[in-house]
Amino acid sequence: MSRTKWFNVMTGELEFQMIDRMDSWQSAVEDGVVTDVELEVQTQRIAEVLRTIDAQVSDELHELITDVLREVSVLHAMQVFYASKGTL
Repeated sequence: MSRTKWFNVMTGELEFQMIDRMDSWQSAVEDGVVTDVELEVQTQRIAEVLRTIDAQVSDELHELITDVLREVSVLHAMQVFYASKGTL
């Protein structure tokens, strides 16, 4: 299996921020509404992937993954805050 690239070779930008290509995103927003059920399904999808990763990685790699998950959570919160206020 080939690796999904995290960074654009030309720009150096993160590649995985293109949520519009994700089936889970397209399915959730196709009707213009994200429901409580869709949020729960996505939460469970993430939890299942994290359980799989947790069972397979070393403690050192687990810490790195934990750090990036925390930072991605901060980024997401910042983006929501920024969008809701218009500016910082």
